[in-house]
Order: sequence, then C-alpha cells, then structure tokens
Amino acid sequence: MSKILIYLLLIFLPINSFSQNLDSMMLTNQLDAAIRIIDSELAKNETQPLLHYKKGTIYQKKYEYQNALKSFARAFELDSSNINLLNEIAEVYTNLGYYQKALSYCRSIYKRDTLSIVYAIKLARAYFNARSYTEPYLLLRTLYAQDSTNVYINKQLAFAALKTSHDSLGIALFQTLIKNNPADLNNYLNLLTIYQRKEKYGNSVELLENGIINFPDETILLNKLGDIHYAKRAYQKAIVPYEKFLSFGDSITDVLKNLGISYYYEKRYREGINLLEKSLQLKPNEPVVGLFIGLCYKDLHEYDESIGYLNFAAKIAVPYYVSDIYNQLGNIYIQKKEYKKSVGLLKKAYNLDTTKCEILFKLGNTYDVWQKDKYLAIKYYNAFLKSKKEDSDFYHQLTEYVLDRKRKLKF
Repeated sequence: MSKILIYLLLIFLPINSFSQNLDSMMLTNQLDAAIRIIDSELAKNETQPLLHYKKGTIYQKKYEYQNALKSFARAFELDSSNINLLNEIAEVYTNLGYYQKALSYCRSIYKRDTLSIVYAIKLARAYFNARSYTEPYLLLRTLYAQDSTNVYINKQLAFAALKTSHDSLGIALFQTLIKNNPADLNNYLNLLTIYQRKEKYGNSVELLENGIINFPDETILLNKLGDIHYAKRAYQKAIVPYEKFLSFGDSITDVLKNLGISYYYEKRYREGINLLEKSLQLKPNEPVVGLFIGLCYKDLHEYDESIGYLNFAAKIAVPYYVSDIYNQLGNIYIQKKEYKKSVGLLKKAYNLDTTKCEILFKLGNTYDVWQKDKYLAIKYYNAFLKSKKEDSDFYHQLTEYVLDRKRKLKF
C-alpha cells in the first residue's frame, strides 16, 4: 500500500506540492517514509541538490550524522554556490566532534560574507569548540565595537576575554551580564574564575553570596564558597556553606574532608572525627584525613587512637606530609613522657624535612627534660640557633628560650 502511495505522489503531485509534502512528512516525523520517497525520485534523476539537502536534513533529525554528511556533501557538489550547505556540513562535523573540520567550513562561510554577524558568531563558536581563543577574541571585539548592546555578543566576548587573560574587559562584561541577567549561572562561574586568578578574595566571596541568593539550591556555588574560605584558612566561615552543601545529601570526599578539618580548627573534634572517617571510607588512601583524625584524638587526649591514625597516615602518606605526621607522633609521645620514642620520631620528621628547624628545638628540649647529661640537648639547641629561621615572634621566643637555657646550664 505504501509503495502505491509513493508512486501516486510522484506521478500526480507537481514539484512544489511534492516538496511541501516532504516538509509536512518531516514535521510529523514520518522520516523513513520521506527518505523512501526521496530515494525513489533520486533513482530517476540523481542530480537534484535540493533532494540531497532534504535527505541530509532528515538524517540529522534521526541523529544519523554520517549519512547526513554524505547527503549534504553530495548536494554541495551539485550546488557549490549554496552557502547553507556549507553551514549544514559544519554543523554535522560539530555534532560528530570533528571540531577542526567544522572550523574549516565556518571559515569558508565567513569569507563568503564577512559582513554577516551570524556567520561571524558561528565562526567564533567554531574556534571555541576547537579550543582556540585568540582569533575569536579579535573577531568578537570587532562585533562588540559595532554593537555593544547585543547580549549574546557580549557573553561570547566575555568568555573569549576570560580565555585570553583580558581580565579587565572580562570582569566588566560579566558584571554587566550578571546585572542584566542574574539567572545565568555560567556568568557567575566564569567571573569567579577571573577573580580567583587575580586573587580577589573579597570579590569572589561577594559574587558567590549573591549567586547563592539567586540559586539557593545550587550546590556548586556552596562548594566553591566553602573552598574559597577554606583556602584562606577562614575555617569558621567555610563551615556554613559546607554544612549547607551536605544538607542536600551530597557526599563529596573533598567537602567531607575540608569541613572535618575546619571543625578541627574550630575545636569541634567529635564532629571532625565523624566527617573525616566518612571521608576516609570514600577515599581510603588519603593521608591528610588520617593525620587530622589523629590530631582530633590527640586534642581529646585519646592518645592510643591518635597514635593508631597517625601511624596509619604515615604508612600511606606522600613525602610532603610524612614529616608532619612523625612530628605530631613525636609530640604525643612527649605528652606521654615516652621520650625515647619521641626523639626517634622527631629525628625522622627532621630528616624528611630539614626546613622545619623547630623540630631541632623540640629535640633539644626533649633531651634536656629527659637526660641528666645535657650534651645532646646542647647539640640540638646549637643546631637550632644556627639554622635558617623565619623572622617571626614564634622563632624569636624559641631563640630567647634556648639562649637563656644555655646560660643557666653554663654552656
């Protein structure tokens, strides 16, 4: 029955009606039937670019991009003056992820009509897809000079400015875009990238807080606000967005870790242990988490638990953290008055990071308390005095203590 219908359509319908019927079938998603009609017509006369074009359009609707590409390419062979065919080919290559090929076609389209804003914007987007940003920045600056009120051009130029480190322009454009359209989340995130690159802590916080007002359930903003405060060691401020983030039910290991560490610094040790242990379950080989669980237990005076976690952290730690872990273990054994174990751990800590001269002071002080013979105490006190130290009140106080102690011991 369908073959008879196709035959009757081809015989009795004039060309315009035939084309209209195809369009109607495409609109009503009778796509396979439309292709059969086109193939039947092309079998009679294959050199009909319009039919190849329509066939390509149908394949695009069916997400059969390779077939669409073949149809559009054949149509362009038959009608190389049709710029729309170049545009369709570029679009198919973009959908297939062949961004360099799409870019080549977009260049060709733009060269044919350099006054077209539409083709200029398509070319800029093709450059973006190909991860190339200098050319579209220059192109969009030209468009912006012609029309600075076009919101879409402004947004594309702001993105290009972000990618090419034209930060002042990017900031100005994104601020205007957010003011005029506060419902576009990407503008907040892109402006935040620039602020963070320029280390504008206050601006970043203000931006995210305003963003959260407009997107109260957007966890990415809460996460970033917590991270910014955490990076500045503003732990009390970091706790608020991190807690709200977790209230939505997400369990990201870094949030659990950072909030747990923030609790530690705010002396909320039990809460810190709870979150850090959850983080460790999700990412078992994280030495920093083991270190801070150990520190929480240490400050709770639960030394055996602390030693267990610090030893665990030491076994899995990357070299950067091992010194701190052994240092903290040494501190615990000092508090337990197990001085022999303490000095052994402190020596390991110093050997792993000789920039930490306070460990030399600690070794000297431990030997001073532990042994009647002050030879080793003086040895490490002198090593501390000779070491390169920061110019800070902390090290000045340690130095004054050592000098005073040497005087009392008559060394």
